[in-house]
Amino acid sequence: MAFGRRVVGLLALVSALVAASAGTAVADISKFDLGARIYTKHLYANNDSQGTLWLGNPFWPDQIAGSNGVSSQLEITLTGRVSDAVSAGARIASRYGERWQDYWESGNRMYGDVVNTSGDSVGMNRAAYLKLRGPWIQLNPGLRAIDWVRIGASDLGMFNPWTIGKLRYIDRDNGKGYFVSGSVGEDRSLQWVAAAIALPKLWVGPWWSTGLGDPELTNPFWSRDWAYATSIRWAAREGTQVRLVASMTQDLEVDTADPDAVGSSNPSCLDALGHPIPGCSQDHAVDLYMRYVATNATLELQQDVGETVRAEAMVAISDQKIDASLSANGVALNQGVSPVVYKNTRDVAIRMRVTASDPFENGLTLKGEYFNIGAEYNAIFGARREADVLLTDGFLGGGQLPTLNLANEFIDFGETWVESCIGWHGGTGLLSWDNEDGDLRLEAEYTFLTFNTNRQNRNVDSVFPDFLHTDGYTDTMLYDYANVGDRGRDPRSVYRRNQWRRSQIAVFRGRKSFEIGRGLALDWKLKYIHDEDYRSTTTIDDDYLGKIMQARLQIGVPVAPGVNLAVGGTVDRWFEQNRRGTLELGYGDDQTERETGFVTASYQYGGLRAGWMLEYVHKLQRREREGDQRWSVWRSKATFEVAW
Repeated sequence: MAFGRRVVGLLALVSALVAASAGTAVADISKFDLGARIYTKHLYANNDSQGTLWLGNPFWPDQIAGSNGVSSQLEITLTGRVSDAVSAGARIASRYGERWQDYWESGNRMYGDVVNTSGDSVGMNRAAYLKLRGPWIQLNPGLRAIDWVRIGASDLGMFNPWTIGKLRYIDRDNGKGYFVSGSVGEDRSLQWVAAAIALPKLWVGPWWSTGLGDPELTNPFWSRDWAYATSIRWAAREGTQVRLVASMTQDLEVDTADPDAVGSSNPSCLDALGHPIPGCSQDHAVDLYMRYVATNATLELQQDVGETVRAEAMVAISDQKIDASLSANGVALNQGVSPVVYKNTRDVAIRMRVTASDPFENGLTLKGEYFNIGAEYNAIFGARREADVLLTDGFLGGGQLPTLNLANEFIDFGETWVESCIGWHGGTGLLSWDNEDGDLRLEAEYTFLTFNTNRQNRNVDSVFPDFLHTDGYTDTMLYDYANVGDRGRDPRSVYRRNQWRRSQIAVFRGRKSFEIGRGLALDWKLKYIHDEDYRSTTTIDDDYLGKIMQARLQIGVPVAPGVNLAVGGTVDRWFEQNRRGTLELGYGDDQTERETGFVTASYQYGGLRAGWMLEYVHKLQRREREGDQRWSVWRSKATFEVAW
């Protein structure tokens, strides 16, 4: 009893002290939001790979990639309202990739690469540790011309894919910088954003980095590498919008001849004979040089004509400069795999688009687009995935981006792929029609393409990256970066030694809804690609002709409240003359037959979202100059997610 009275007395004293401390900062739960998310994914395939990511990083294996396993991830989101003018937030997420069978792993690796039964066998990738992501502070400074200031994380979505693009999903809030936004005029007719963004050290710049891994650098310096960008949007008058977006990425490196630099070549300012080097002296400051600088800018005009027609025009410029003394030649030394052309470049791009939304009031919408993207235009910091700059369905159906820095890795089967549209020159027409009842939609699309990259005797040995695999239609369903399965052209391969190419793409798609049971939807897509490349214009022996055909059908139906089921399949036929080979050894004609069947299901109830997909892929590749290849692949993916 005495002990209980002491506890009660102590609590009373603490309460009195807190009540008396009116000036003491205390947590106010009304200013604090806490959210969480648990995501679980199960992959299965009839192979012997182990992991929970179908396609991971091909060059830095991280034990995540593999098609058999179950993993869970926890995310915690914190948001605070510090005051009426200041808010802040962050996200904490577990490292994705710990398979359920790995739950005893400590994150250590005590026994080298020997897999064993201890909890210290496979390292941090299997420990599911928590990592800080997306910290930010945002301020409304109370100034007339400034709306807000943000310090920290952003998805960079305030710019565009031609300059600095929105980060892909897996990196969505990992980019960080200083951001300021404001407006001019009582009606806010002019709005602007300016930013200084820390460059990601791992993919922006020559050698896929801002210096790391570059053989030319012994002591790469990346902590001072920044990008600078601005976006200005002006509503000139009703129906007229003008937008300017500009960016510059700047990669700095240390002058290794500076005696104050780590590892300096002149630490004592004496030459090999012991004589003083003119102009060399220590001042406890280090000189910097520009390794790489890239500038991109776009000017866009959008004009509404009446209530149904919209016209858009955009011109873009791209400029890059490389210091060869501070950057090794990634084209020559990395098998043509490089995110930049290895020389100073400058080029332009033009895109014009007209949209007429049901102008005749009969359900018909018309879209037309002309595009002309220079052969050396490159948005090094532009969008890498989950974006699209052209109307066309393209070759792969997942979007086109004006960069060599595409990111088609860290994905699962069934996800769409992006392709580089550098050098594309042509036009697209798109017609869509909806009936009065709203249960039928039809779309027809046609694209004609020539290529500004058409050239003879292009230097792909040391200047223009060809990404090693340049031939054949790309198989995104059965893709591997090592090309052991002969999966065709790399989507980043826009340059060839000899090319004279033109292409046509035709697509017909539709959707029909039926009032059967709870409802039924029928979706279909027919696609034909006519792709020809005369390659070397001095001979006809290497001329390529690809005829690519695809038919897809899907039937979807809700079978119960919150439960939806879909079944479908695709049939692909690729007929490719002179698909692979060389002038010296000859070319061979290949034929590919691929059939796919799938079942998908989704379930939502009480805050739980679940999804499931089962897919079977059969592929037969008949190759004239090499052995035939056959795939018979079963695979499935199940996901479970809750958020609160």
